[in-house]
Amino acid sequence: MMKIVLDFLKINFKKLRYKLDQWKAWLQQWAHSLPRRMKIFMIGFGLLTLMSFMPPFFWMGTTQEISIYSNTTAREIAKRLQKHGVIDFQDLFLGLLKLTHFGRKLRSGLYHLSPRMSLWRILDILVDGRSQLLSLKIPEGYDAHQIAQELQQLKIMPAKKFLKVVHDSKFIHQLGIHGPSLEGFLFPQTYRVSLTATAPEIARLLVHEFFRQVGPRFKLECHQQGLSTYQGVILASIVEKETRLTIDKPIIAGILYNRLHRHMPLQVNSTLNYALRIKGVWLTDQQLKIPSPYNTYLHYGLPPTPICNPGIHSLRAVLHPAHTSYLYYVSGGPHDDENLFATTFKQHEENIFKLRESMRRKGN
Repeated sequence: MMKIVLDFLKINFKKLRYKLDQWKAWLQQWAHSLPRRMKIFMIGFGLLTLMSFMPPFFWMGTTQEISIYSNTTAREIAKRLQKHGVIDFQDLFLGLLKLTHFGRKLRSGLYHLSPRMSLWRILDILVDGRSQLLSLKIPEGYDAHQIAQELQQLKIMPAKKFLKVVHDSKFIHQLGIHGPSLEGFLFPQTYRVSLTATAPEIARLLVHEFFRQVGPRFKLECHQQGLSTYQGVILASIVEKETRLTIDKPIIAGILYNRLHRHMPLQVNSTLNYALRIKGVWLTDQQLKIPSPYNTYLHYGLPPTPICNPGIHSLRAVLHPAHTSYLYYVSGGPHDDENLFATTFKQHEENIFKLRESMRRKGN
């Protein structure tokens, strides 16, 4: 029985070998008849295909973060990939783009690419636009200019482009805000955004987060305090800049309400700092005389717009201020870690002296 099986396999092996020899002879004859250019093309195509699908374990290297911006040409992208060691031959990558006609389909974004990826996988990621998200951190008290600078530093967009949207009256009206800009409504938080995000998309994201955080009763609660929604945000922005101490925010809000109700000027440095684009605990006599609508030493009532984008604690402080008899406070210190309150102006002057002495002892 075994002998019969072996004879059968031997016969079939001879037939298979005969067929393979026939195919080999035919291929050799066919290849010999091809023009020289066709041979070169086929060899090149074969190498390109091999390199494109080559298994990742053939290559070594670490994952690289590659930024691709809009209007970047395919050649510039290939050059950048080679510079970062993601690919070895930019011409090979460009050849694959030409073969697939994907040259104009590469999408901008922030990508994590590795030399261990095949060219096809890299191309698939770039065409599909599987971009990484950036962390946009907006601290409480940032104003629109600072947010714009943050976006520019992350290379998402130029600062001017974002500020243009912030002051776009039509866009502001669409978002339901009754003011000259989005200042005050760009809610401070950490966001995950795409490198390709547009200015309107980011502005809308921040404003929607503001309304989500304050809730549907915010307008009503502002009215209960005798303020419009916009005035409530203005007052909250002042509270935000006047102190970072959460526990003192309702007290400072209460003092500001007391001064408004008595028709006393608010006399806060932060509003003038906003107009002058400066930072400082103390203002000079000359600065205090500047005829700006943000000079709350010269003008009664609230400034014309919010002076920053307040956090939720400052917004809540305006809605739920402390009931206090205080009319004065001195806040700040180099680290905003001291707030002294007073009922009379004499007590206030004593507190100013105490704070300055405290700062002097600390070497500031």
